[in-house]
Amino acid sequence: MGQKRTASDNFGTDRVAKPTQPMGDGTAQSPPLATLVHEPTGRIYPLLADVVTIGRDKSCAILIGEDTRASRKHAQILRRGPIFQLEDLNSSNGVFVNGARIAGPHELRVGDRVEIGTQVYVFRRRA
Repeated sequence: MGQKRTASDNFGTDRVAKPTQPMGDGTAQSPPLATLVHEPTGRIYPLLADVVTIGRDKSCAILIGEDTRASRKHAQILRRGPIFQLEDLNSSNGVFVNGARIAGPHELRVGDRVEIGTQVYVFRRRA
């Protein structure tokens, strides 16, 4: 009681987004639809491109260090609209999802554990 109310006090009560003030140059990128989270370190890899390569090669979007069980270009994630598919790129040691080796394109689901070499990642989606 006695508090001064402002127009922003009711923000969001009508469940419709209200316009925001423009900021910067307008090139800010929206949050990724999905990410891979490196399990031991918690490092987050946003899946922004339609094709994301994973391996030891410096050209890979997700670079695996000196893990000798990982190939230079070990796997890739393809984004097809809202679907993300994981594919093995003919690696020597394979790609595992939730402990099972994948034989072809595998649609990723929230919480899937992806094993590449000795590295473990968890697939997450934006809420």
